[in-house]
Amino acid sequence: MKQNIRVECLVDRSWNPASLAWVGNTVSGALIDIATQSAEDNFGKLIPVGIVLLETGALESVPLEFITQANQAD
Repeated sequence: MKQNIRVECLVDRSWNPASLAWVGNTVSGALIDIATQSAEDNFGKLIPVGIVLLETGALESVPLEFITQANQAD
């Protein structure tokens, strides 16, 4: 049985050369699957991505390096 894992994702990313870091919008959702897809900068390279159901109800494919597990309060 699959479980949905609560995550936070960095979407609408861009590289900030001044801070040498990725910047973008952090959104919450549930990781529902993992797949591979072509890298944005090299279509011949496959990268692992998480399929995330965002809180808005939209599905988003996010590279795993931009996904972190959300803190869960029990």
